[in-house]
Amino acid sequence: MGSTNEVREATVEDAAEIYSLACELAQAVGDAPPREEAVRARLGELLEEPRARVMVAEGEGGVVGAASLWIKPDLAHGDAVVEVPMLVVAEDHRREGVGRLLIDEVLNVAARNETTLVELVATSANVVAREFYRSLGFVEADVVSLEFVGSPKDPPEEV
Repeated sequence: MGSTNEVREATVEDAAEIYSLACELAQAVGDAPPREEAVRARLGELLEEPRARVMVAEGEGGVVGAASLWIKPDLAHGDAVVEVPMLVVAEDHRREGVGRLLIDEVLNVAARNETTLVELVATSANVVAREFYRSLGFVEADVVSLEFVGSPKDPPEEV
């Protein structure tokens, strides 16, 4: 089956479909689902931010995938890095080339901005995503990811 999906820049009108995809992603990685109003607010902010991009993959049935990225200056490397905090494909459209289309556009943005590194995150339990990214040439870095979760005014107790 040939893909009729195309990648385009997201608009505020895509908020409901991006929210639905964000909920699918949260469920897949075991996170709590986001609030719809929070997704709408962040989308609006990202669309106004010159160093950010939000892209959607759209087919005959509407939006079937989404990715967000940041082009960020990196002092450690002395250049710019593209960070991909979210890439998600609707469950019923996986294995149709949607993820590859989104990654291709991420790599195009990286090339246009002369970045030398594209960073993304997949949980260790998300074997399917990790295999997908490896199939596209990504390598798993030997790093430990640490997260501060909660309020900086009321940090969690030491464990």
